[in-house]
Amino acid sequence: MVESAEYDEAAPRIREYLERFERAVAQVRLTHGDRPVDEVRLALAEAFASECLVVWSEVTDDAARRIAEAGSGESFG
Repeated sequence: MVESAEYDEAAPRIREYLERFERAVAQVRLTHGDRPVDEVRLALAEAFASECLVVWSEVTDDAARRIAEAGSGESFG
């Protein structure tokens, strides 16, 4: 079980990671929303790298699919 002090210590790093992740996804959504999923996936990989993020391929694939679908009129999320 995680102690409260451990959570309090980790929370700022997690928050920073999520902010960088959200920034990368938002950037790609703006520039690649109408692109094929393979192009979106590549753009996400580049955006994650520029934010110094390591993201599981399954997460990148899902985000790319959702961004590509949103570009064709579907909602993201």
